[in-house]
Amino acid sequence: MTTAIGDFLTGAQGDRSGALSVLNDILGPLPAPDEPSMLEHRAQEQGMLPLIRTWQERDNTSVADESTIHALFKPAELQRFSSQTGLSERAAMNILRDLLPSAIRHRAINARAGWQQQQMARTDATTGQQVAGE
Repeated sequence: MTTAIGDFLTGAQGDRSGALSVLNDILGPLPAPDEPSMLEHRAQEQGMLPLIRTWQERDNTSVADESTIHALFKPAELQRFSSQTGLSERAAMNILRDLLPSAIRHRAINARAGWQQQQMARTDATTGQQVAGE
């Protein structure tokens, strides 16, 4: 009860400041071609990879349910999220449920943009070498 009152008074239920940074830190590097992310590996083990792919491909996905969060994150990671954001475990869970699908979508978009830039740089380098060699 005290935690719920504290979360209400501090606005913790709606506070997203810092939560995304902590989440990205826990999730680790962005996925890369032929190098699945930590989350993709865990989702594969849990039979949840199609859900992750849906989140990666579509905007406006629904919130994750609590069982999904528990399946994809270790208890120590959930505790870390809670402590680093300063949120109660309940508030942290509510924010994760809401934040995770959109965070996965944005991480996939950022990863693809990075891949495209790398491919363009390789193409430019190859083209530059061909022009210099002609």
